[in-house]
Amino acid sequence: MEKSPQEFDRLLTQVLSEVGAFQVVVPHRKDAEYDFRVVKPDGSEFEVDVKEFKRITPATAESACMTLKRHSEATGAQPMIYAAIVSDRTSEIAARHGVSWLDYAGNCRLVFPKHGIFVRQSGIDNPFGKQLPKVLNVFSTKSSRVVRAMLQEPTRGWQLNELAGHPDVRVSPGLMSRIKRSLVEGGYALMLEGQLYLKRPDDLFKDWVEHYQTHKPKEWGFYMRGEPEQVEQQVATWCSETGNEHALSRFSAAWRLAPEVRYNVVSFLVTTRATLAEPMLKLFKQYGARKVESGANLILQIADDESYLSNRVGDALKTTSPLQTYLDLMAMDGRGEEAAVAIYDKYFKLKFAEASELAMENHEGN
Repeated sequence: MEKSPQEFDRLLTQVLSEVGAFQVVVPHRKDAEYDFRVVKPDGSEFEVDVKEFKRITPATAESACMTLKRHSEATGAQPMIYAAIVSDRTSEIAARHGVSWLDYAGNCRLVFPKHGIFVRQSGIDNPFGKQLPKVLNVFSTKSSRVVRAMLQEPTRGWQLNELAGHPDVRVSPGLMSRIKRSLVEGGYALMLEGQLYLKRPDDLFKDWVEHYQTHKPKEWGFYMRGEPEQVEQQVATWCSETGNEHALSRFSAAWRLAPEVRYNVVSFLVTTRATLAEPMLKLFKQYGARKVESGANLILQIADDESYLSNRVGDALKTTSPLQTYLDLMAMDGRGEEAAVAIYDKYFKLKFAEASELAMENHEGN
């Protein structure tokens, strides 16, 4: 290990002191199959196999955890990562593989079930983390175009210039390079023979949902007379007459994509053009809509990027894509998640599993 074993020794002892009088000992033999020995308060012992990183990314964590796990199964030692800083994504990956971790400041997740040890510490100020470069947020409005395109075809490999120039993406080569780096270092994707492949589409989708919940489109509520089907037809006609790109969204889309629930509030995803004075005046005067703070039976979601309306589904009355519909449903309160699960099971579950299996085969073969 590059860092002094004694420092790790003292830090782990300090952390474990919260649950008992443990002692961490460095093995005397250089050829020992483990890195440290932990003496428990009752005098019994167990070994810890440690891999240290000054900087660890989710991508390197995946490989490190697999190596540690295989080695620990052979030696019986408890696998553990020791790093300057451990991100939430890296922590999740370690937990998935059954690997404990400790950072230089003492933040940790130590899970040694055979020995009754479960320790979780977080929030300790870590100056080592300040040395790490800032990672591009792949879920920001412009960068998420790449995420959207890749999740639409999760098993496909992409040349970077091809992906940057995709009609639904259209980002500069420089930004595409930064997005690629963030996706790879974040453990979401991998480069293979010059092409970018998704590695963990489910993790990418889940993390996008978390980001989207606080960055979802603005919503305007209206009341219009009529049953949902009538309201939908009138709003679609209004959008066409005013030249506004649109699609049924949320429950209105979900009922058509994977009919599992009924709804009585119509939802449309529209562009910012719909909020201009002239289209609004037409909606009010010609179609009898009125803006309301509560009791709305029509919600207009205002998309701040045209990619939200990509891959629409349907003929005369289009819906948002299954991917966009899932994002919007998950960002809702109440029954949104129930309808979202139906969308996920129908459109993404098998494809994402296939992409993950393909990535695992590629990873093991390289």
